[in-house]
Amino acid sequence: MTKNKLREAAMKLFGEKGYDGTALSEIAKEVGVKTPAIYAFYENKEDLFMAVFREAMQLYNTFIQELLKDQKSLGAKESLNRVLTRQYEFYQQNPEASLIVLRYIIFPPVFLKETIEEAFLQSDELLTQIIEQLIMQGIEEGVIREQPVQLLVDAFLNLMDGLSMQYFYYTSREVYERKLNHAFDMYWNGAGS
Repeated sequence: MTKNKLREAAMKLFGEKGYDGTALSEIAKEVGVKTPAIYAFYENKEDLFMAVFREAMQLYNTFIQELLKDQKSLGAKESLNRVLTRQYEFYQQNPEASLIVLRYIIFPPVFLKETIEEAFLQSDELLTQIIEQLIMQGIEEGVIREQPVQLLVDAFLNLMDGLSMQYFYYTSREVYERKLNHAFDMYWNGAGS
């Protein structure tokens, strides 16, 4: 129970204040324990941070993997669009995990950069495989023009990255959803047959 509460508090505080701006004593205080209690579960601040970061990445991976369940019944176009809306839903439903992932992928603490990149690359590989499957499905369905799959995958991943940044820029749900829909329409106009 305490371990889960420590992770939840750490995710919130690391996301809000950054790695350097968050003291273990703050995390302990948030949970209502003394700082030494953290060491019963985590070796040090870095260990706690990486546990929280990996948990946030795993939450995102699980959320995205659920897309494969509907892949064949929806078709490629709807499935690709669903990837974007699913990412948006993840941000809304998991604001602390979203913030920690985005913050530390873009601005990792220097001494954790390699470890964070390794965790991110595992997630990126999984997402790339899913997008690639959906694009190949679209080519087989005849709704995506024959062209290099890697080109379409890279463009889609860049679209996702841009929308990730924009989610944190715009507080208006209406504005963000308009941008998401327009971005997907433009992508599909370039990829579709």
